Amino acid sequence: MYDISKLVSKKVFGELIILLPTPKQQRRGRKRVNKKALISGILQVLFNGVAWGKIADCGASPTSCWRYFQELQRRGKLKLIHKLLSKEKTNIVESAIDTTTAMSFRFKRMVGWDGKHKMNGTKISLFTDKEGLPADVEFGKGSYHDGGFVEKHIRNTVGRRRKIINMDMIYSNLVLRRQMRKQGTKINVQTRPGYYTRKIGPKFIFDKEKYQVRFLVERTNAWLKNFWRVRIRRERKPAMYKAFVYLALIIILIRS
Repeated sequence: MYDISKLVSKKVFGELIILLPTPKQQRRGRKRVNKKALISGILQVLFNGVAWGKIADCGASPTSCWRYFQELQRRGKLKLIHKLLSKEKTNIVESAIDTTTAMSFRFKRMVGWDGKHKMNGTKISLFTDKEGLPADVEFGKGSYHDGGFVEKHIRNTVGRRRKIINMDMIYSNLVLRRQMRKQGTKINVQTRPGYYTRKIGPKFIFDKEKYQVRFLVERTNAWLKNFWRVRIRRERKPAMYKAFVYLALIIILIRS
């Protein structure tokens, strides 16, 4: 029997058993597989990046593990759990946004050429709090500009107080900064040379001390890429790949 403690602690595994739904037993048909065995098989795929058919003995067949994971994705359970858990564990008064690219096979959907990293991939944009915990996530093609994720993150976190958002220089956008300033949110990003043509009027002040929070989102991106099924995209369907990312983010939140 596979020792799941090689991948996650007992605390994390116990929390996953509580959070993830239990397969319902039908009145007729064969008995449902133990949920612990199903989660153990899924975690092997997530952490080690192995194919479903290469799962070590965990008390459930690879087909049962795949069907359970597919059902979680189809019902949107992983996305919902991540959303609820992030609201409970994150405080985005001070936050940061950063994007990473996962290498991918040349699928037709949600894959594009990332000129910066010189590879075909899928972009994952994280919106984290001052501790680096993921509060929101968005996806796009490798060719999608990082700045396009900002408005999506703002829309996804509507109703939550945002005082300052730290970003890299690639996100520089005067229109967005002025709009967010009217809403009481400061976009803390170093200004590009030549942005101001006039010497009079208010200027955006760059706070170097608050900007240190942004480096924590890079650490979270590194944590995310420790999951090999996230690091290299092997799922043809974007929904299945997103499900793995949501599960990885859930584990990161539980560990905090």
